[in-house]
Amino acid sequence: MVPGHGPEARGLAQIGVRLLLVATVAVYALYAASEQVTGADLWWTMAAGRYIVDHGAVPRQEVFSYTYDGAPWFNQEWLSQVFYYELYRAGGGLALALFKFAAVLAAFGLATWIGWRRSGSLVFAAGTAVAAVFVCRPFLDIRAQLFLFLGTLAVLAVVEAYRHGARPWTLALLPIVMLLWTNLHFSFVYGLGLVAVLAGVEALKLGPSRPRARWLVAAIFGAGLACLANPRHLQALTLPFVMLGREGAWRSEIIEWLPPGLFRGSYLNPAFFGYFLAAQVLVAVTAAIAAPRQVDVGDALVVAVTAAMALAARRFVPLFGFVSVPFGAKNLALVRERWLAGRTGVSVAELGGAALACVAALAVLAVRLVPEARATLAAGVFEGLTDDAYFPHGAVEFLRQNPLPGRLFHLYTWGGYLMYWLPERKVFIDGRAQQVYPLSFYRENKAAEYGDPGWDGVLDRYGVALIVWPSERVAAGSRYAVMLRQLRQSSRWGCVYEDGQAAVFAHVDRGRDWIDAYRAFTLRYPDLPTAQLFLVNAYLNASRYAQARAHLVEVLGQFPKAAPLTQQVESRLLDTARTAGAAGAWFGVGFYRDVRGDGPGAAAAFRAALQRGLSDPQASYAREALERLGPGPGP
Repeated sequence: MVPGHGPEARGLAQIGVRLLLVATVAVYALYAASEQVTGADLWWTMAAGRYIVDHGAVPRQEVFSYTYDGAPWFNQEWLSQVFYYELYRAGGGLALALFKFAAVLAAFGLATWIGWRRSGSLVFAAGTAVAAVFVCRPFLDIRAQLFLFLGTLAVLAVVEAYRHGARPWTLALLPIVMLLWTNLHFSFVYGLGLVAVLAGVEALKLGPSRPRARWLVAAIFGAGLACLANPRHLQALTLPFVMLGREGAWRSEIIEWLPPGLFRGSYLNPAFFGYFLAAQVLVAVTAAIAAPRQVDVGDALVVAVTAAMALAARRFVPLFGFVSVPFGAKNLALVRERWLAGRTGVSVAELGGAALACVAALAVLAVRLVPEARATLAAGVFEGLTDDAYFPHGAVEFLRQNPLPGRLFHLYTWGGYLMYWLPERKVFIDGRAQQVYPLSFYRENKAAEYGDPGWDGVLDRYGVALIVWPSERVAAGSRYAVMLRQLRQSSRWGCVYEDGQAAVFAHVDRGRDWIDAYRAFTLRYPDLPTAQLFLVNAYLNASRYAQARAHLVEVLGQFPKAAPLTQQVESRLLDTARTAGAAGAWFGVGFYRDVRGDGPGAAAAFRAALQRGLSDPQASYAREALERLGPGPGP
């Protein structure tokens, strides 16, 4: 004992440090939950949930796409779909965001608790959990996969509690967990294996004749039977393997199925994973050498299998992060016990070190990481978490306001959003991937998305009449820019809507109703400044200058944000006019000056346009404008 530090003071210090450790894990877990992950899968999940609620049945055939309408759809995640849809319907996006925060907090809390129970050290458990935050954070999306993490940690927690003397009825929780898991996410097969390995190894350690061992065996059988309580019964146990075997090439097409690149960071590939994995291996080997008899075979097998899964496909990286928290904490404790043999309890120095580490970790979070999270959530909690600005809100509203016929083509990642917000229109493809669509079709879709040679043949083959596509600002620097350029240059497609986020193109034949309505100005446009400015440009392109002027005046009065956009257009036209002397550019400068009330400047620009040979119908409008505006200075 250190002089001046009595047992009571030390006990209070231990409580204080424990609270600080718990708070540190909680704050870092919330930071992990604040990561922005584009919610492409969330929207098709909720669309499916709405369908199930409305029809009172889980669909067995495809109902959302026209390309594979009626094809078999093995929907194993129906319960998570209903859950997310009902949660959204009851509380909106905020309810979903709060669930994500609660689920992630619960996952890291369970991992830390299990690690504490195994190692006897909250310091090691909390430290490993905080490190795991940087492994798991990029993957924590609001989708069914969250239940993989919660189910895994629930199984680990039940087995851990039983190891430490919990009553046999505790094992009844395992079949309950598996009953829910089998209807929430495909990964329940992993959960069943987890139960079999952990409970089976524990039963062998106890001895088959021991009553507590028999309860473990019963729990394994109970969990297996619970997995049959799903719409497909026994088939559900084999289908994940069948799908991966039959369509295994999907794993080379979808980024989350690709192997991670160790020690280098990219999308869904945290560089820290490589270092975390190496540290876990190093500590595990050291612990096995220091205390070989105390290494649990079941725990080691679970972590090894999960590590192999994570190295094969990055979607399992966060799963490894969670299961390795208890494993790493125990191994650190074994190494510490070996190095400090004979020491019991925790020294004041160790308590002080733990407290300082917590304060430092929280300071780093406050100074460097909290601003990042605040920027993500500035547009709204749900909007920030799901990258809501990525989706084509205005284009969807435009399609909703104009119920003309036409088959859609769109980004793969926009399919789910269209499924939810445009239920009256069937999609081309969506994020359900191999659950519905064959790999050959996915590759056709990608060829069209990227504007590869033959893209128009793909659209012809499926009778596409409308294309919802990212605008230049969004497509810039991506492969989608090629397709956008092809559409702009094609005489077979005409742009009937654009808002700076997305554009809608109609085929001149298959989308004839849209083209005719656009030319007749009978289409309705959403109350967005960019959408209304597109309508102004449509009037200008049709040489309906008086209507364009009247509508632009109305837009500027209704949307203050439209003024900077029109000023940018005017500035670009003025630069062109001064450098190239183009009559059309001077006409445009005059038009925008006139709208914003600069009569003399508008008159000067119109005169410059006429002097440079401006032709009708622009010339006629310019003369009429000069009569209305009167003389003005030079441009």
